[in-house]
Amino acid sequence: MKYSKGVYIRVTGMPRLTPNSLTTATELAKELDKVRRIGVAFDNEEIEPGLRCIAAPIRDDSGMLVAGLSVSAPADRHKPEWAALVRQAADAISAALGYRAVQ
Repeated sequence: MKYSKGVYIRVTGMPRLTPNSLTTATELAKELDKVRRIGVAFDNEEIEPGLRCIAAPIRDDSGMLVAGLSVSAPADRHKPEWAALVRQAADAISAALGYRAVQ
């Protein structure tokens, strides 16, 4: 199911789960713009204190987002450089599904 930001906010209410949680449409829009630019998303203890996550999209041959690949770790053991590895793995899976990025 595809949600627009407005629908997502109405459905979830964007509750503050930790001090780092995004709770406004403006914060969410800014974060989504960043994710689109860099190709990975980060959860910086936004849902659970002490847990960080990196995620990247997996696309099929039509370019449709069909899955995501993520790595979660305790915040004190998390390494930001994993982002490139997660992105590379997601890109490889997408390529195996027939996705060809538009250059």
